[in-house]
Amino acid sequence: MPVDTIIFYQKEKVNFNNLQIVKNIASKLQKKLILLFVDIPQEEKEKAISLISSNGINFEVKNQIEEALIKEEINKEKPDLLILTREKISPLEHIFKTPETEKFINSIKNIDILLLQEDAIKLEKILINIDKETSTPFYIKSTYEFAKKLEVQFDFVTSFYEAYYELSLMKTHPEEEAKQIVVDLFKEHIEIVKDKMARALGKEKAEVIVIKGDPKKEVPYYARRKEYDLLVINENIEDKDSYIENSEMSVGIFKDQEEGE
Repeated sequence: MPVDTIIFYQKEKVNFNNLQIVKNIASKLQKKLILLFVDIPQEEKEKAISLISSNGINFEVKNQIEEALIKEEINKEKPDLLILTREKISPLEHIFKTPETEKFINSIKNIDILLLQEDAIKLEKILINIDKETSTPFYIKSTYEFAKKLEVQFDFVTSFYEAYYELSLMKTHPEEEAKQIVVDLFKEHIEIVKDKMARALGKEKAEVIVIKGDPKKEVPYYARRKEYDLLVINENIEDKDSYIENSEMSVGIFKDQEEGE
């Protein structure tokens, strides 16, 4: 039986910009909020409690837990959503350095996660990525419901890696034939994605933004260029770390199925 909670995990300092976003999410989703604090100064803890209390949100503070036991605590609570602050770092720096938050979440499985950029002050525009191969109906429906409940603008996007197919096919096919096959593959890609969405959302027609290029690069770039606050990807997507590295905004990693399915 799922536990109706959100965990906001903070270490050493509270990001109050992120806390405002978390407060709004907890209120919109109508879930209990657990403030999971490690080595947070007393005055910051009191300020955080005051901020949350002013909105009548059902919450609990857990701050006497050793850092080494935090993952155990998260897995025990099994929250509907785990939210953390993501250190701001450029994609170039990211090649040589993996932020602590990203290392931390690598061992967290089957929990929806939000990595809020440390300078994030709002969550008003969400881009949900649909991967033709790995995105499941469960993922599509849960991200749709998440965005709808937040009452924010949101769009679905998918990317077709046209250049990859062209280069591969031209090694074994005449140029014109290779190009026609790519056109057919593009149509098939869109049909498969739209069919997945329609079945997941119970609609005859599903709208999706279609872009071309390497998905792990082009989708984050599109999200940044169009000024989305959050990019959501599915947990089992190939090259997940690359999507995160290339994203210069908050990132959501949502599970593909319920535990035990």
